[in-house]
Amino acid sequence: MNIKKLIQNFEQEQNCQVVYITMYGSKLYGTDNPNSDTDYKGIFIPNREDVLLKRDIEHYNFNSNENNTKNSKDDIDLQLFSIYKFFSLLKKGETGAMDILFSMFRADTQVYNDENFTSIIMENYKKFYNRNLHSFVGYCVGQSKVYNVRGERFNELHSFVKYFNDLVKEQGSEKLESMFPKIDKLFLEHNYKYVKYIMADTSRGSGVPKEGKYVEVLGKRFLGTVTIAYFLEKITEMEEQFGNRARASAKGVDFKALSHAVRVIDEVEELIDHDFITFPLKNSVYITSVKEGKEKLEDVMDYIDDKLTVVQRKLEESGLPERSDEAFIDGLVLELLKN
Repeated sequence: MNIKKLIQNFEQEQNCQVVYITMYGSKLYGTDNPNSDTDYKGIFIPNREDVLLKRDIEHYNFNSNENNTKNSKDDIDLQLFSIYKFFSLLKKGETGAMDILFSMFRADTQVYNDENFTSIIMENYKKFYNRNLHSFVGYCVGQSKVYNVRGERFNELHSFVKYFNDLVKEQGSEKLESMFPKIDKLFLEHNYKYVKYIMADTSRGSGVPKEGKYVEVLGKRFLGTVTIAYFLEKITEMEEQFGNRARASAKGVDFKALSHAVRVIDEVEELIDHDFITFPLKNSVYITSVKEGKEKLEDVMDYIDDKLTVVQRKLEESGLPERSDEAFIDGLVLELLKN
């Protein structure tokens, strides 16, 4: 089944209007090869009556490969989001939604484009996202955990977990914020670079703005309202994942996943620096080389580690807005549902 037939069937079944479809993944990033399958992502406007009656869908998935095997170059993956789901994901800084947003500026990968819709989005694209880009950074931190990070980060994590364990004893059910005075003393005694307090919006870019105090451990944030037991469990898991301080050997390394980490950290840096993400990616040659396993694991990890440090600093200092323009977004959703 071709993509246009898929879209037509979806519109008929859901009584909705598809307004945008783009090629996604390697063909959008410029990292594809002759054997790459084709991924598509897009946006639809649900039927107004279905929305009012709460019977509309927010998300649709289709995969032509029903055999539970690796996709071939002839397979099609299609993922569609309703307008309000798409805007919600942008507020949260979700990588897939950000890629869809900036794909609108690359015409040659677009399969369907309702210009009445995309012209509004493109003219106002800065209103949809904010500095809540921690899902970008979090993905890269996750890859660092799989294949280890520099000793400096591990040593700091190991030290913090050890001292925190000694402090908490039987206080697991209490809130993390009850430990802040003792954590203050730890911070005075140890000059941690990767474990620190941070004040940030707790609403993740939507809802009523409210600032909260987090403990940030190697880029992962824990709000003061979580329990001590939960915090200790998570940082102990992080320590175990980092545990082998030697670099993982190249055997069994998922270079495709590592290439995504390189891509994502480069994207967020470009967004911070230029308020834009360019497709095909500026660094597509290197990302492709990582994806194909042509780069040494240690060199790739050094690249990710260096970029993580730079991007986390830039994110703290960035001029990106604290919040998306919710009034504009709400008004746009209502206007689109009217038509």
